[in-house]
Parts: sequence; structure tokens; C-alpha cells
Amino acid sequence: MTTNRGRKDVIRDRMAATGESYNVAARHLKAMKDTAATRTAVLTQRWAPADSADVPCPCGSTCEPGETCGRCHARHLHVKRYPGSVTDVEVWADRYACAGCPSSYTLTVRLAGRPWGVAGTVVQGGSAEEVVRATVFPGVAHPLLRAAAATESEDA
Repeated sequence: MTTNRGRKDVIRDRMAATGESYNVAARHLKAMKDTAATRTAVLTQRWAPADSADVPCPCGSTCEPGETCGRCHARHLHVKRYPGSVTDVEVWADRYACAGCPSSYTLTVRLAGRPWGVAGTVVQGGSAEEVVRATVFPGVAHPLLRAAAATESEDA
């Protein structure tokens, strides 16, 4: 177990080596701990869609086979995945696009064990109200939140 003093020494050593501020150095050390989870999240989000419905989906999870399009009767293919919530880090949104026309739809799925970030409660406002706030792993593109790396570079 690392003491608080030991943790602060490690952060200060990183500050001296990189020239980062204390907060940025602490966040980078925290991100290094989450490296495996970050890698899994990036792999969960970034994959090339299949060219046809005849081959298994390369997304690496149990996605549904696409529905038949109501307009052109072609199949919908799983084409994209992105975080599907602002606070629940295991919720992803899967986008399906028609192979024959511009029709598409989105399904929300829960991928247990494959979070796109870290969620925690923080005290906010003058009434000291606790709210859930999520931090996106570096490399994961969230449609509504910024990634941790972008936030850290702005704090410097």
C-alpha cells in the first residue's frame, strides 16, 4: 500500500521530469493505471465495419444482426459504436446503416466490463450537492464529453 506522502512524491517526481503542473501529472499517473481499460475501450469503439451481412460483425461483441430496411428491403449493417450515456460508463450506442439506402437507426447496449471511461461522484454548486460525473478515457470519442487528454492539456 502506498502512503499519501509516497504518492505525492511520485507526482512531484513526474512534475520535475516532464514540467507538468501537479494536477496534470496526477491525472497522467492515474491514466497510466487505467491503461488496460483504456485500450479495451478504444478497441471496443474503433473497428472497421463488415462489407456485407454474410460475414460476422467485427465489433467483437454480441451485436444483433441488422433488420431489413422498410424502404429498399436491404439489410442494416453495424457500422459504428460510441458512448451512449453521459454518466453510465458501460452504456454504448450501436449505429446500424442500411446497405441499400441512407436509412439508419441506433440501439443502446450495455457492455459489462468494457467501460468508455470512469464515473465518480463530485460535490458541485453552493449547496454541496453530489452529482455523478464521468471522465472519458484518452482516445475514446464521446459525442457529448471531452476526452481526459484534451481536458488535461487545457488545464496546463
